[in-house]
Amino acid sequence: MTISTNTNRYLLIILSSIFLFIMHIFLPNIGGVLAHQREYIIWTAIGAIILLGILNAVVKKRLLESPIGIYIFLFAVLLLSSCISNPIKNMDLFLQNAARLIAGVILWFALLQFDLTPKEKISILFLIFVSAVIESAIGTMQFFGLYRYIPITPAPSIGMAGGVFQQKNLFASWTATGLIISLYFITTNRFKNYPSKKKILFWTCAALLSLSLIIASSRAGLLGVALAMIVILPSRKRHYSAVKKNLIIWLMVFLIGTAGGFYLLSIKDRLGIEKLTVKQIEWFSDTGQTSYAERILMYKTSVAMFKEKPLLGQGFSNFGSLYMYYQGKVKKADPQYKEVGHSYTSHPHNEFFLILSESGVAGIIGVLILLYGFAKLLLKYGKERAGLYIALLTPLTVHILVEYPLQLSTAHYLAFILLAYTATSHFLKASEPKLSQKAAKVIVVLLSCAYIAFAAYTIKTFIAYNQLVIWYIDNTEGRKGGMENIMPAVKNIYLKNWAKPMYMFVNAEDAVKDMEKNKDFLNDFIKWSGAEKRRLPVLPVFQYDALVLLNLGIHEGKYEYFDEAMRTVEEGLLLYPDTEYLKELKPKIVGQTFKALFKGFQRPEKQRE
Repeated sequence: MTISTNTNRYLLIILSSIFLFIMHIFLPNIGGVLAHQREYIIWTAIGAIILLGILNAVVKKRLLESPIGIYIFLFAVLLLSSCISNPIKNMDLFLQNAARLIAGVILWFALLQFDLTPKEKISILFLIFVSAVIESAIGTMQFFGLYRYIPITPAPSIGMAGGVFQQKNLFASWTATGLIISLYFITTNRFKNYPSKKKILFWTCAALLSLSLIIASSRAGLLGVALAMIVILPSRKRHYSAVKKNLIIWLMVFLIGTAGGFYLLSIKDRLGIEKLTVKQIEWFSDTGQTSYAERILMYKTSVAMFKEKPLLGQGFSNFGSLYMYYQGKVKKADPQYKEVGHSYTSHPHNEFFLILSESGVAGIIGVLILLYGFAKLLLKYGKERAGLYIALLTPLTVHILVEYPLQLSTAHYLAFILLAYTATSHFLKASEPKLSQKAAKVIVVLLSCAYIAFAAYTIKTFIAYNQLVIWYIDNTEGRKGGMENIMPAVKNIYLKNWAKPMYMFVNAEDAVKDMEKNKDFLNDFIKWSGAEKRRLPVLPVFQYDALVLLNLGIHEGKYEYFDEAMRTVEEGLLLYPDTEYLKELKPKIVGQTFKALFKGFQRPEKQRE
């Protein structure tokens, strides 16, 4: 009992540190390409939770299992099974995504081993609620432009509320989750025992969450709250009837906060409430908006990818390597999407379509198996408890159907798994694995060593990331970044997916200034960029590949370089048709080719493969 109590206390301390402090720390970020610095601290904490949970099971020699465990295992296996028939295009990204998937399953399993009491589970939900309130306070300060006077908050443009996430949908789904937790919390005994001052503070926080949800201007957040309320209110009708006064106050506070949010938007947009209401309705329902068109294009392209390989899909984690090529074909066949889809896309902004394209029918079967297992568990719970868990998961579930929050934010990833754990932590079966004292000690030592290694590497990655930020800022501000700041990231398993291309592009730009001196590097670059176009087909790969090939052609006087440069430009324009730089390169390549022809060079028999 002592061991269980202590580990549970440690778990709550770790989660309190994350939700009340760590996740709200703001440090300058490159701009969404890589994780924020605090993400590494959260990952270290997640590793500690996994360690504590598994040690809890080993020391007590008791394994707790959920009835849904086998369904989760099959879901993960079927997603990864697509690798059987598909080569991995981007090993760096594959390792990251596979690790994130497996870590999620292990974290959920580790949480089961704590065997938390109902009171402790409510405490975890309350921590998420408080963290949402903190983010709402940050978002409101951003809306009013107070970040100019409070340097610890992120600095977006005035009128934009994104919290520390710096992205409105992440901010809104987090706020929405906190709001639904507050709606549940008013039915608990803990809230009933609150003194009047605490209740007033709670109502104020609920009003702030409602206000923040509106000023975030996020359809995902609004839809998440609406659907969750539709689920939780009728399913828990008996509970709300018993606390009718609290429910009425909550609804009044919700409406006051919502009205306050609309009032602030009306001031920002300089519109009356009536005109603003019309504008908001049009904004929510207008399917002609760019964001709608882009998502439909992503979904159509994902379906095209699925149709080509329906059984096992294109391969787990291969979406980012293949999508742009398929999108080019879809846009060519359907001109109505000519004005959208101009930037590199690594995710279809919908987890279902990602699974459909990457894992095919096998992945969809995995999803159906998981849903079947969850539905089977919910039927055992009864309407009231099932409705509660569905409502708690709804805001984040809606978000993962219109974006990819679990990849963008480690806080969302952790919260989703915690909510999933809360929803699946009933009817646990205990088994007692036969472990000798010596075997238990060996496992404890090995697990501890594994965690130390993981924590050390995460800290090393954290340091490398900060050095990368310094290098990036130096380069963007016109100063030449020192190679000592980028090399640790280039060699880092987690960071090199983006760091190495940055490194190669900057070096290529410098190398073409002195062709003779840098000839070896430039030849290595075109070999690398040729493979990179299949691994990570971002626009700069085509731009720099064409630039280097053009300059090699001029320097060497060989037709094959001009020919290959033109192919790269045409391939780049298929993927990124509105790129002026590539369009401008075309006549330059043609002109340099004719120049070389007039000089009388011979076309080689063997072209670059």
